[in-house]
Amino acid sequence: MTTLQKANEVERALISIVGEANILCPAPEAYAIDDRRPSFVVLPETSEEVAAVLRLAHAQDLAVVPMGSGRRLSFGNLPERVDILLSTRRMNRILEYEPADLTASLEAGCPLETFNRVALPYRQWLPFDPPDADRATVGGIAAADDFGPLRHGYGRPRDAIIGLEVAQADGTRIRAGGRVVKNVTGYDLNKLFVGSFGTLGIITRVNFKLRPLPEAEATLLFLDAAWETLASGAREILQSELLPAALLLANEAAMSPLGHGQKALLVRFLETAPAVAYQVERAKALAHSLSLELIELENEASRATWEKLSRLHRLIPTDLRLRLSVLPAHTVEALHTSERALSEWLDLPYLLAQPGTGIVHIGGKLGIESEADLPQVGHSITDLRTTWATRRGQVIVEHAPPKLKRHVDVWGDVGSSLPLMQALKRAFDPKRILSPGRFVAGL
Repeated sequence: MTTLQKANEVERALISIVGEANILCPAPEAYAIDDRRPSFVVLPETSEEVAAVLRLAHAQDLAVVPMGSGRRLSFGNLPERVDILLSTRRMNRILEYEPADLTASLEAGCPLETFNRVALPYRQWLPFDPPDADRATVGGIAAADDFGPLRHGYGRPRDAIIGLEVAQADGTRIRAGGRVVKNVTGYDLNKLFVGSFGTLGIITRVNFKLRPLPEAEATLLFLDAAWETLASGAREILQSELLPAALLLANEAAMSPLGHGQKALLVRFLETAPAVAYQVERAKALAHSLSLELIELENEASRATWEKLSRLHRLIPTDLRLRLSVLPAHTVEALHTSERALSEWLDLPYLLAQPGTGIVHIGGKLGIESEADLPQVGHSITDLRTTWATRRGQVIVEHAPPKLKRHVDVWGDVGSSLPLMQALKRAFDPKRILSPGRFVAGL
């Protein structure tokens, strides 16, 4: 059978599963993963259709990459091959919502914002704020275990997931966990699939436990020229009785779209109105004791600030983004080493750091004279990894031009856990049809 004959056969089979209107062939350029365009973009409407597409791909040895909104499609190493890009865009329903139980079951393609609007009258929400939260789907958040500054107060998305439905590489559908919070039987398979970036199975349904929506919120901006002074403020808060939902250090470039030109420590409180008022007064007293300039933002102004930070890389020209994970005590040192390592290659890099969790983000526009400089950028990233490797630090490239990815593994060394991850890949996807090459060590 010729290549063209096989493509025609695959297209006919896909049409029989999802209908002709839900296949894009050839795939538009906008669906390219790095510089590789898939042969087909398929938009199933149900988990049964997802499973059928995977059975076909398994039988025909076709590579499948899942996609939610596409906002994280560039996260990962260069794919070895992409035959089918499977979009969950049409799987956007709220399947069950039990406000009395604080639980919900959502299809993977349901936008986070859509669900939070539905839950608003019940004063409930999913407290996730990953980058581009306004575009995020719940399946994408689960697949990447994607988080933002609210991780400090609410934990990671995986902590809120109580059950999943997954279509495995051979099309077998399985369910892990349950739809109620009190679910204690069996292995916790949820954590196996959450954060696996669609390399072990395609998440089709996610069950969440919800949180009560805070009654009020406020954000304080502590402003100063020195990281160390702001970090002192963060330490004082962390060691006090205050319970911020988010703590974030931001440099001048990150603060510029917010209308401020100084480094800042942002402190966000989400509580009842009296609890927010009490904590704001305590934090303001702390700022005065450290002689820090202070700005207070309430409710809508506070929300708008964090929403803008979530979209920061869309407001600032950015084609390289890194995430450092270090011990919280090393956060400021990580800021300094990141600046030193990458300021030569990035024009006006922005820096965001969570002193409570040790997560540091750096991003910006590559300021190189030619592609011949890309190996040197890769060396700088490798040097940064080496600096932190012995101190339990990790550096991940969240976004980079494809030509730079050829010079650096975006995940870095995962150490002693690699044999286990390789064994899981062999067990769940022995033919390597799910996102081949994109995950750690080319899994």
